[in-house]
Amino acid sequence: MKNRMIVFGMIFFSIILTFSSVELPLCYGLENEEVNLQIITEKFAPFNFRSKEGKITGQSTEVVQEILSRLNQKINIQLMPWNDGYNLALTEPDVALYSTFRTTEREKLFQWVGPIAADEMLFYTLQGSDIVIRSLENAKAVTAIGVVKDDARHQILTQNNVTNLKLYPSDVECYRALAKKEVELVLGSNNTMAKMARQAGVDPTELEPVYSLRKTLLYIAFNKNTSTDIVKQWQNTLDEMKRDGTFDNINERWGSAATQGYTKSDTSVGITSIAVTQLLAGYVDLRIGEFLAVLQALSYTDEARSGKWKKLKPLLVEQENAALSGRIWYLLPNGSYYTTVDDLTSKNLKDRSYFPGLNAGNPTLGTVVVSKSTGKTVAIAAAPIIKKDKVEGALGTSIYMQNINDEVRSNFQLQSDQMFFAVANDGMIALHSNDSWIGQQLSNISSDLTSNLDKSSGECNFTYEGEDWHAVWTTAPKTGWRIVIANVVT
Repeated sequence: MKNRMIVFGMIFFSIILTFSSVELPLCYGLENEEVNLQIITEKFAPFNFRSKEGKITGQSTEVVQEILSRLNQKINIQLMPWNDGYNLALTEPDVALYSTFRTTEREKLFQWVGPIAADEMLFYTLQGSDIVIRSLENAKAVTAIGVVKDDARHQILTQNNVTNLKLYPSDVECYRALAKKEVELVLGSNNTMAKMARQAGVDPTELEPVYSLRKTLLYIAFNKNTSTDIVKQWQNTLDEMKRDGTFDNINERWGSAATQGYTKSDTSVGITSIAVTQLLAGYVDLRIGEFLAVLQALSYTDEARSGKWKKLKPLLVEQENAALSGRIWYLLPNGSYYTTVDDLTSKNLKDRSYFPGLNAGNPTLGTVVVSKSTGKTVAIAAAPIIKKDKVEGALGTSIYMQNINDEVRSNFQLQSDQMFFAVANDGMIALHSNDSWIGQQLSNISSDLTSNLDKSSGECNFTYEGEDWHAVWTTAPKTGWRIVIANVVT
């Protein structure tokens, strides 16, 4: 059934979406005003670092310098240890800090301008260490993890009760500690690992990625007490850079891919794009719904009704290995739970929004959360185990949104001036053409979208990454997600 649906999706998505011209006003920066900003960065190559000649440079640094040039502002950038710069940006007005991971944990701490780059957080170990990481619980079992103090990676691990940490002022020191075997893992960055390892005197080929924790976006973080006019001025200027191609030129000069979705086309929305949006909604519902159907079948087995983990685990391991797109778990009525990797975990799911419904005997589908077990953005499918009219527990799958995103992108090919995304009821982005937006809030893309997507279906214009877009959306009946296809307009 799944294969037939994929073929069906490919046939319909091969329809070329034609759009007619729609005039939208460009958004320009505010009039310049006297500012007294303090701009801070850290050693985090290739985004920001000090060159051999003593100059502060890097991919993100060039973006910041171009913004300053366009605003006719001359401000010296300061390079300091991350912890010092982060504390200044938290506590002192008129401080801007880059390159800063924008995470759920930090969302309300700063004002944000960006995104200016994207990156992936990965656990690294030494080649030949035989360390296997399949969950955050596994990471807790190693002797020590090296991480930069007060970095987003440090905050994420702390939020997930990972305590076996050794804190360092920079990634360079983390990799140096790994080479000396002071730590067994480093939570590093995909884009910066090679350069930072070399600076630590470590051959990058001697390091091995063992677990991808999260893909996320990098921003310029402004202290909350900075004038909102200044922040808007910076964002408008960055948008102009993306609009005129300067931003992509900088990225390409540093070896990064051009930002997706900048090939303009004449556009006009019609029945074709609406039909394709509905087709994508049907595909997503079917794909996510498959997980729930399997769990409901498993909930009636003797193994599930036995209430004995040792008897149930082999059945769930077999299913997880077959599906390869999620972590399966067994939930007890008190909120504690087992996973196929960790057995009984140290976490509890009572605080999850879907827990009361499951405990009342109702299945759940489509809630999007950051998994307590894996640290990844997942959608929840779960079915109660009912025995003699009593809820004895539940079986659930934390479905990896990155995997489903890859499937959608592979089977539903978009044009270069298009993107898709799916939004859960609480505004969290479940799927997106750009992986780094998964798990972000819709409001980070556009406030216009946030207000419009309250309706179950429709069309609207919005601005994203310096371009004007037209969105068509519908609602997937089973998950309740808003499924959106958008096109660049001129």
